Amino acid sequence: MPLIKITNTQFKGYDKEEVVIQNGGIRLNAAYYTPQNNSEIQGVLVVVHGSAPSTYEDVTYYTRIGTKLVMAVLAYDKRGVGKSEGRYQFFSVDGSEKWFNLLASDALACVSWLKNRPELGKAKLGLVGGSQAGWIMPLAASKNDTIKFIIIGEGVAVSAGEEHYFSQLTGDGDVKKLTIAEAHSKLQYFKGAKGFDPRSILKNLKTKTLWILGTKDPVIPVDATINELKRINNPNFQIQLLEYGNHDFVNTKTRKSYDLLDYLVPWLTEIGVLK
Repeated sequence: MPLIKITNTQFKGYDKEEVVIQNGGIRLNAAYYTPQNNSEIQGVLVVVHGSAPSTYEDVTYYTRIGTKLVMAVLAYDKRGVGKSEGRYQFFSVDGSEKWFNLLASDALACVSWLKNRPELGKAKLGLVGGSQAGWIMPLAASKNDTIKFIIIGEGVAVSAGEEHYFSQLTGDGDVKKLTIAEAHSKLQYFKGAKGFDPRSILKNLKTKTLWILGTKDPVIPVDATINELKRINNPNFQIQLLEYGNHDFVNTKTRKSYDLLDYLVPWLTEIGVLK
């Protein structure tokens, strides 16, 4: 299918091309953003979804970050959402193993499509996304060494069952539920079904990965994730803590949003993605 170029995009200095990406028997609707001067491309990002039924327009937050980094960006409608084919599934612990592997295959289909783009040259390719994407992206990278870096926003290093239990305890910040500290205290005694467990993947992952975590995030078990990452001790991982940060990268004390570029630019430069 030929690309449909749209020069009037919401990202200044960028062209947008609409594309359909094949993954097995389904087609994913996607948008491909490139600097109007291709010689400026600093890297390549695939935006991976969280748990919500989101389109590529719903993940503009991450797409915009990519454009500010002068990267080519591919964002797609999640499987079964928008114009993408397939069946969307709501999160469940029991179905997490199969569902996450399916979502990882969608991300890998996007990676394969990008490998054929001549304008990218030797630009390094990475994945970016938040929350549930924190499981999907390392899983995808463990299957494809084309992926050179991962940016995880508010993702976890514990199982789907543990994360779900914590989320139920806090009510994702419901004042009528447990506090973050109380929920973490109970989580250490969790004995339920784990579903998808990323630990073995994370232990052996060779991909440079930046974990961005907020200390006041009521949605995911941040303390448990930090403890697990320290236990795994993978030298390819770096943790960036946002003091008072919530699940939306907002400082709960000042009510101001964090500028993730403050952390991304130094890290991407250090690992050789940005020049």
